[in-house]
Amino acid sequence: MNKNEGTKSNLPTTIRPQFQPIVKKSEEELGYIPFDSDEFEEYPRISDIEACVKETVVGQDQLVKRVATSLYNAHYMNIRCVDFIIGGSGTGKTLTMEAFCKEMGLAYTIENATQYTQEGYVGESVNRMLSNLFKNSGKDFKKAENGILIIDEIGKKTTKGRGKSNDGRDVSGEGVLDSLLPILSGAPINIKVDNRTFQFQTKNLRVFLMDACSGIEDIRKERLSEKTIGFQIVDKSEKTKILSSEKSIYTKEDLIQYGFTPEFVGRITKIHVTNPMDTNTLVRIQKEAKNSVFRMYEKGLLSRGIRLETYPGFFEEIAEATLDFKTGARELENTTNYVFEELMHSIYDYEEPIYVAELREGITKDNKNYGLY
Repeated sequence: MNKNEGTKSNLPTTIRPQFQPIVKKSEEELGYIPFDSDEFEEYPRISDIEACVKETVVGQDQLVKRVATSLYNAHYMNIRCVDFIIGGSGTGKTLTMEAFCKEMGLAYTIENATQYTQEGYVGESVNRMLSNLFKNSGKDFKKAENGILIIDEIGKKTTKGRGKSNDGRDVSGEGVLDSLLPILSGAPINIKVDNRTFQFQTKNLRVFLMDACSGIEDIRKERLSEKTIGFQIVDKSEKTKILSSEKSIYTKEDLIQYGFTPEFVGRITKIHVTNPMDTNTLVRIQKEAKNSVFRMYEKGLLSRGIRLETYPGFFEEIAEATLDFKTGARELENTTNYVFEELMHSIYDYEEPIYVAELREGITKDNKNYGLY
């Protein structure tokens, strides 16, 4: 058969599906008011934005994809975005959000929830978060109102009885969660900037809540546990394998059981989970991330005519030394700086030309294990 000929159908002509011209229906027939096609906004390919973010954020591909979709839905479809990112220290929660804000040109502010109390009490009022966002936008209301509010350490507000006032109200815990409800719901909020009061529209604001939620994994395990008569089925490989996408996502019920109020959880639209840091991910960060401290040293030395040589297993040794601190990728920079400290001091003090800087095995424990040639 000629490749240009289509595959012939055995269906009778009378029942073949036909493409019908689009007939524009009235608002009464549709039951809603349709958008005019002239209102549609062009947008960059989502994969292009993701690729730019993944130059900085390594090992969190699923998180990057899900956050990108939420931001695009909010930015181009006006779909409410109140997302919760759960992940341990140093897994890239803040780094991911900063990368997206910069790539998409969005105004943002990162707020630590522990600094805030219920309005009217000692401490910062949650409305201050919006004031900070407004300032970060260059005092551009349109940009601020379409920006991103990132609230870290939100799980610290779930401890029962913390910060209770004389009248028994939990002003630094549940009181803060209650104060955030209007923002999460998209209500207009009055903010003060330079002793002036403005009304901030939050209906298009994107909100990202973040916390490690230490201990919530036990709540999930209990929920997922499968029991038979008198016996419990345990997945022996669970400690070593990466959780499936289905099992890695926490539910709103998990958050409520963790200590968030039902009213607060009810405003959350999506829950994301970061991958835990392991040796392979930390090795990839060193090799692939454009802001990798190792690559900065390597590039800096090369610009001075010095080739950097490592030994087999160097990156794994850096990763394992970093994991000992149990703070994820956050400790990677400190470990790498330690490795290069003595080496760089010698290079700056060397009188003869240097062509090769050799890192030798064990340098993460003794940073004098190097050679200059």
